[in-house]
Amino acid sequence: MRRAGLVGATACALVALWGPSAGAALTTRSVPAAVRAATAAQAPFPDLTTTNVHVGGDALHVVVAKTESQRELGLRRRSNLGPYAGMLFVFGQNTTVSFTMSTVPVALEIGFYASNGRSVDRLRMQPCPRAEADCPVYQARRSFRYALETLVGGLPPGALSG
Repeated sequence: MRRAGLVGATACALVALWGPSAGAALTTRSVPAAVRAATAAQAPFPDLTTTNVHVGGDALHVVVAKTESQRELGLRRRSNLGPYAGMLFVFGQNTTVSFTMSTVPVALEIGFYASNGRSVDRLRMQPCPRAEADCPVYQARRSFRYALETLVGGLPPGALSG
């Protein structure tokens, strides 16, 4: 099984427009469109981009991890997300990659979403100060295209859209 640091895999885009789904706000932008519209992020993530997504009816301003190295680093060694609600991990295709909390100092929630934005799974992950091989592995029940990590209490229920 492939492990991906705090949250990992590969980015890219699906161009289909999503319609509303159960618990989702009506939107005219898909997640891939939101990723393509991303702009440069501020501290503490100056090397990433940022965009707005919706989960259920809530708008979230997030940083985007869309390359392998960005996903591998994820939120390691970070307890402060600055002005951002979380980190969106974007994969180029459906994946079953697992996540660890190695060197992540705070508990996180992670939502896993299919390519159409429907929620696949949701987990609470506990901090682990040890090396990756010595930390628990977190994996969604089914394959997913996007993962969204927030601090505990910051992940609304519902589908993901742009």
